[in-house]
Amino acid sequence: MPNHNMDPNVVNSANFGMIWRTKGMGHYNGFTEQFYAQPLIYTPPGDKQFVYAISQQNYAYRFDAVTGELLNYRQLMIPFLVADLNGCNDISDCIGSTATGVIDPNRNTWFFTTKTYVDQTRNDPQGLLAGRYWIHALDVITLEDKPGFPVPLQGITADNAPWRMFEGGKHHQRPALIQVGDWVYAGFASHCVQYNFTGWIIGWHAGTGELVTKFAMEGGQETNGIGGGIWMSGGGIASDNPGRLFFATGNGYASQLHDDPVPGRQPPTALEEAIVNMAIADNGSLTPVDFFMPWEKQDLDGMDKDLGSSGFILLEPDVFSTPKVSRIGCVTGKTGKLYFANLDDLGGYQMGPNRKDAVLQVTQLKNAVFASAGTYPFEGGYVYVTPVGNPTIAFKFGQTDAGDPVFTEVGRTTESAAGRQGVGHSTITTMNGQPGTGILWIVDVEGVTLRAYDTVPVNGILPTLALLNSDSQSKFSRPSFGNGKVYVTSSTGYISAFGSPVNIPLNCSSPVDVGTINLGNSSSTTITCVALTQVQVDSIDLDSTTNFGVKNLPTFPLVLALGGSFTFTATFLPKSVGPLSTNFNVRTTNIGAAKFSTNTPIVVRGKAVSQNPVLILQPNVLSFGEVVTGSFPPSLSFSIENGGLSPLQIKSMKWSFTSATGPFIAPNATNNVGPYSFSGLPNAFNGTVPPNGEKLVTVTFNPTSDGYWPLYLAITTNGGSTAVGFFGKSGGPPKALLEWQLSNGTWIEYTPNATFGFDGGAMRGQAQYRKLRLSNIGGTTLTTTISKPPVSGPLAAVNPLGSIAEGSQVPAGGYQEATLVCSPPKGQVNMDDEILTAVWTLNNNDVTFGKHVLQFSCTAKAPQLGALDENGKAYFRYIGCYRDSDPIRRMDTLLYSSPLNTNEMCIEGCDARTENFIFAASEYESECWCGKKLPPNKVADSQCKYLCSGDYNQYCGGDGTLMSLFYDRRLWKPSNATNPTSTTSAPTTGPTAIPNYQYMGCASEGTKGRALTDGFLYSVDMTPQTCQSYCTGLGLLLSGVEYSMECYCGNTLSNGATYGSPNCNMVCGGDGNQICGGPSALSVFKHTPGGPGNSTISITSSTTTTVSSSKVSSSATPTPTSTDFEYLGCAFEGVGGRALTGGFLFSETMTPEVCQIYCRSLLLTLAGVEYSKECYCGTSLSNGATLGSPNCNMPCGGDASRICGGPNALSLYRYAPAGGNSTKSATTAPPSTMLPSSTISSAAPTATDWTYRGCLYEGTGGRALTDGFLYSDTMTPQVCQSYCKGLGLKLSGVEYSKECYCGASLKNGATLGSPNCNMACGGDASQICGGPNALSHYEYTPPSSSLAQSTSSSPSLSVAPPSSAGGNPTISSSTTSSTDWSYLGCLHEGTGGRALTDGSLYSDAMTPKTCQDYCKGLGLKYSGVEYSKECYCGAALKNGATLGSPNCDMACGGDSNQICGGPNALSFYQYTPSGSNSTSASASVTSSAASLTTPASGTSSIMASSIVASSTGSSNSTPAMPTLLPYKYIGCAKEPSAGRALILTSMSSPALTPASCQTYCSDYNLPLSGMEYSTECMPCGGDNTMLCGGPGALSVYNWTSWKPEPQLNGWADLGCWKEGVGERALQGASTVISNMTMGTCVGFCEEAGWTVAGMEYGNECYCGKELVDSSVKMDDGDCRMLCGGGGGVCGGDSRLSVYRKKEQAT
Repeated sequence: MPNHNMDPNVVNSANFGMIWRTKGMGHYNGFTEQFYAQPLIYTPPGDKQFVYAISQQNYAYRFDAVTGELLNYRQLMIPFLVADLNGCNDISDCIGSTATGVIDPNRNTWFFTTKTYVDQTRNDPQGLLAGRYWIHALDVITLEDKPGFPVPLQGITADNAPWRMFEGGKHHQRPALIQVGDWVYAGFASHCVQYNFTGWIIGWHAGTGELVTKFAMEGGQETNGIGGGIWMSGGGIASDNPGRLFFATGNGYASQLHDDPVPGRQPPTALEEAIVNMAIADNGSLTPVDFFMPWEKQDLDGMDKDLGSSGFILLEPDVFSTPKVSRIGCVTGKTGKLYFANLDDLGGYQMGPNRKDAVLQVTQLKNAVFASAGTYPFEGGYVYVTPVGNPTIAFKFGQTDAGDPVFTEVGRTTESAAGRQGVGHSTITTMNGQPGTGILWIVDVEGVTLRAYDTVPVNGILPTLALLNSDSQSKFSRPSFGNGKVYVTSSTGYISAFGSPVNIPLNCSSPVDVGTINLGNSSSTTITCVALTQVQVDSIDLDSTTNFGVKNLPTFPLVLALGGSFTFTATFLPKSVGPLSTNFNVRTTNIGAAKFSTNTPIVVRGKAVSQNPVLILQPNVLSFGEVVTGSFPPSLSFSIENGGLSPLQIKSMKWSFTSATGPFIAPNATNNVGPYSFSGLPNAFNGTVPPNGEKLVTVTFNPTSDGYWPLYLAITTNGGSTAVGFFGKSGGPPKALLEWQLSNGTWIEYTPNATFGFDGGAMRGQAQYRKLRLSNIGGTTLTTTISKPPVSGPLAAVNPLGSIAEGSQVPAGGYQEATLVCSPPKGQVNMDDEILTAVWTLNNNDVTFGKHVLQFSCTAKAPQLGALDENGKAYFRYIGCYRDSDPIRRMDTLLYSSPLNTNEMCIEGCDARTENFIFAASEYESECWCGKKLPPNKVADSQCKYLCSGDYNQYCGGDGTLMSLFYDRRLWKPSNATNPTSTTSAPTTGPTAIPNYQYMGCASEGTKGRALTDGFLYSVDMTPQTCQSYCTGLGLLLSGVEYSMECYCGNTLSNGATYGSPNCNMVCGGDGNQICGGPSALSVFKHTPGGPGNSTISITSSTTTTVSSSKVSSSATPTPTSTDFEYLGCAFEGVGGRALTGGFLFSETMTPEVCQIYCRSLLLTLAGVEYSKECYCGTSLSNGATLGSPNCNMPCGGDASRICGGPNALSLYRYAPAGGNSTKSATTAPPSTMLPSSTISSAAPTATDWTYRGCLYEGTGGRALTDGFLYSDTMTPQVCQSYCKGLGLKLSGVEYSKECYCGASLKNGATLGSPNCNMACGGDASQICGGPNALSHYEYTPPSSSLAQSTSSSPSLSVAPPSSAGGNPTISSSTTSSTDWSYLGCLHEGTGGRALTDGSLYSDAMTPKTCQDYCKGLGLKYSGVEYSKECYCGAALKNGATLGSPNCDMACGGDSNQICGGPNALSFYQYTPSGSNSTSASASVTSSAASLTTPASGTSSIMASSIVASSTGSSNSTPAMPTLLPYKYIGCAKEPSAGRALILTSMSSPALTPASCQTYCSDYNLPLSGMEYSTECMPCGGDNTMLCGGPGALSVYNWTSWKPEPQLNGWADLGCWKEGVGERALQGASTVISNMTMGTCVGFCEEAGWTVAGMEYGNECYCGKELVDSSVKMDDGDCRMLCGGGGGVCGGDSRLSVYRKKEQAT
């Protein structure tokens, strides 16, 4: 490379180093971007120089070559995923553009190829058959496609074998492209020699993109004709003139030639393990005309020893040629053999002596070679090759007396290559083509990754010029060069440039030639240096003074102005013959402002000759390494050279097996000494070598027995004496032994096709390790030729690139080990065992071993909890994460809500109940639900990631109604979920359309809403035909089935939905032989009228009662029971859509009342029931719907004696409360007069419903609104208002654009007047949704609102004033009879089960009325509220429940002024509607001395619910509360009924004092301490002057000087931070749990993959990668709210206690 201005003196200077490093933009699927294609350096006409790079993610880049600035880029296509390559992991993550491209300077066009998929809209594996390859041509400035490009390659057929078709998924384009005239060519192989593939050469016209050649390397029809891939470790295809191409191929299994010798000019159709010469026709097409194939080709295939593991290199013919051979090429392979071939006669197959190789030279190296050779065409000519794990070797070109070319080892580098495959291709540069300026560049994957050497050895060593590092270098790399700069890429997405950032201050006309002189003489020359800037010259020194010196130096320091000069004399006094050189270094100091180098190197060179003969031996050591005894003998060469100008006469040759100095032996013949034979050796007496001539001697090592064989030859001449040594070792063939270690340390031997298993498996969330051992029990080195370990996933190699690596060697008697890890991802308890598998493809040079695909397996196990069978397997099995309450609950029994909740606790609880519950579900960390019906909506397990409140190692559901669901396999099988009448036949692969319907494909759900928006139907008996009939009845063209049982209708796909989803894989609920969509995927059909008539589809549910027409007349009129709704009649469904479009509810227990209550909750006045179980709501009839349908004839799902519409017919009701403004109309009145839409309010709250109160500051000690929370990307005030109203809460507030908070009252000192409500709503940018620490605050104020003021007959709470003695507040309960519900008293729970068993509801906003409305909707007359937030319904009391409990003393969750039962006690009501003849008991219940707790200032939100102010009475007997700094007394706290208030640790002592308790808690770094004893907060046992609590009461202290742990579970404390301005400080995942701790938050963020965790408001946890820039560091004292779960401080009001993962902490 003569044109890159690479000066070895600059490279060798301290100024040469990395000058820029720029990262690409690729982040596809979160993968690290990798570069395997090497950068191209190009200067367009009239422009500056650029760097071009293309990545494995198919991103194309253009950089400024000088600065590294990224000028433009684009992603052309998505990459192909390695997950689709059956364990082949040569390249990790994804495959895009691997091969180095080429730039056409005449067209300013950049050519390369990309691998991708057929579907560009997906980011998941699409399968091997979906892989595609494209040819690209980009403009070098704009990076836009050139006309005619890109060109697809999928499905093309080979010109020479039309039965061969190109398949993009199977093939890989690895070698660099080449352009020859108008034609561009690319070579292809496969991935890991997998699949039924063939190598290809594909060519196209550079201007048009027209394909001109498609040649397959496997051109025959052999059944095993697989292989012949062209990959060459990324080396390039070569050409020496416009008429031919050269390349090398890899393994193939046709072995078409067998053992038949074939001349090179008769190439076979199977071009495997070959050097190939192809002729280029005028039209660009190719024809093979010559080939070479190693004589042991079949053995090479068996051991995966590719010939074509490196590129075929063409040597410069003006240097590397002889009178007999004008053009030479070379290639190395995995055997370690270096082949030199005649380009005009490659050699054919077995055409040499003894049917061996007919090539110019074969040299055996010590290990496999994957990197192409490099050549230096000056100073006699050199070739450089780098075997794996060895130094780079320099071979010097020469020729024999007969004119045959010969290459002799003359030097090595001091550094060795990595011990695995990956070292890059040798590359040589010069300083503008000047001899003596050559640089050899090597890129490597380990150690020093960028190395530079002088190209001419000195005393057998290639001098090192520079050792540089570029992290994470890609394997098989090759540096690229620009103007004095070298560029490399990395496997971590970087392009790096190395060069000298400064200029030379002096011009000394380097290099300086002092001429040729005789040995023993001297010469000198004057060197003049001119200053290029103002500079001070300090000194001059030499790299070596052996042959050179300096004199006549000026006085230093010497200051020179610009243009000033000085001179000195360089002397040449050679001590040896040949070309000699050194650097004269002029050391300087900068004076001016500009930065210049402090060293100006001057190359001084000369040549020494001798009039006398001079003996030179090159090399003086020949090492043959190891050979298998009796195998084909290797040969090496050395030369006897005469460096003088007189003939060299040999006087004697002596041989020794011991040393170069003897004792010597007298061999029988000098051409055979021991195991060595010699060819070309001169006569031992009077043999001569002409002046400046040489005698080449070839040495063959052919031992007949095992052993180590040293031999020394001492030569005495008239030009000196010296010796050459020969060394070799022989032994038996290598023998591989593969073993696997069990958990007890025992090793088991591998047998073919066996599986290595992790005995005992591995628990989910944990890891098990096992070892694989490869031993060599043979006699010579075992070399691994193929090693493709599993690199990622739950079962993988720990160090895949460093363990039993490709190219690594095991000496005889040695071994290598690799560790594999089985680390199943954390999952749920009671999951079924999962078998994890992985493969490792392995081969070596043991000819008996062969290629093996090692199989590994590991059983991923989950803890088995609850009742177990005889095999230790739990009866309750995990079935998945389900969303319930949509809007009704299938899991309808809340067993408990407990801070000690675990899945085991929940499963055992449901199992112990007498109701024979089929399902148990954990939800929202602390809740346990039981039920008998499977929720319909299964979601990804990743959505159920809330940690159980009682065991953070388990998951207990998720947000809202996401539950971790378990089923009892003794009562139910999963097949019941979709196919109650399952058969043994498998479902069809695709949905089946009925006549007049066309299947359109599998569509993804919309990204912003449903794909089909105009109709919905749910049925456990769903089929495509059912859905089609339903949608057609609505007049809609498209029908789509989803999740087995759901049907959606529309005329077009909406909200970004597209066809092509792979997830239509769920069987239909009504027919197990058909497909009904899948998760977020619809099987879509289009109605095509005009075809054959549709058949009638009838559906009979196996789960509901069939009512014949004889029992229910079609004209039956439902009898409404509600006094609030009037029955209007039977309405037709709309003709172009639903009659009622405002709301929908499906319930197996549907009645008109259930529907009416649901519609009223939406503020809609019309309710219609249809198809027995469906409810629709609205304000007016739409889409042409009218009354008068005769089809209201189907019984209600919840009451077979009632009518709930029918097919396309609704039993229609209107809300008309007694005394209201509505006037009941006759059912015969026209719909238009009955239902004027203008008089009906919309579903969204209006100004008359919600009043804007202003912008509210958040609370100072906690949230302003604490009773409900909702997060939505589409938040609006109306969304929040509807949510809060649904909770029965009258106050709503929107904050931070997307957050909604609800409450019954403002708390924690919140006040109006904030100026910060300035953030647009997430769902409507035209509205304001609060701001940072500020809420847009609304109050629900409809006329006579039940939320605005309480008119309920529920027990009311009143707080009595404290007694004079300082007693606690008391609550008096009183009841008054209402017209609808009567309070009957406080009810004991049942003794053998619940008192009320027919319905249950849990709500943080529970009130008696909430419960009453729910029970009334179920048609049940009894309701009871318990434990503050639980509601139970029934038709009768059960399980021995009786009135008279004294424990109804707990305030309601939704209204602290009302009583909602207590522990095992229900506030009990009976439904007694106005006008009812039934009478109910009226009871007055007074709760005695029930304590009401009030928050104490400054404490955490969790403690605020239980701490009351201490008594301050005047009694002298009351102990005082001393000040115990640094502790502050908070108050006397009531223990909660469900568990301890302080839960982390405890102690007891008869001598207890506050100080001893505080010391104990501080030892655990816990800020709260509490003492409990006797009957109230009484005197301490250890000090009667102090209070130490009582039973159910704690004297609580806060450690005011408490500081957070500096490190927590590997996370470092970053202190207290203020929230960002207008944004969250941490913008990742978040969670809110009542018992939050610092450890819980840190664990949650770490589990989710975040590196920063922050706690706020006592019970909130936020995660992120970094704090946003607008967040501010505060004093630690600003974070003073105690964690809800104890153990520390969890932030404060808009303040976060922040921790960062330790390795990330700064």
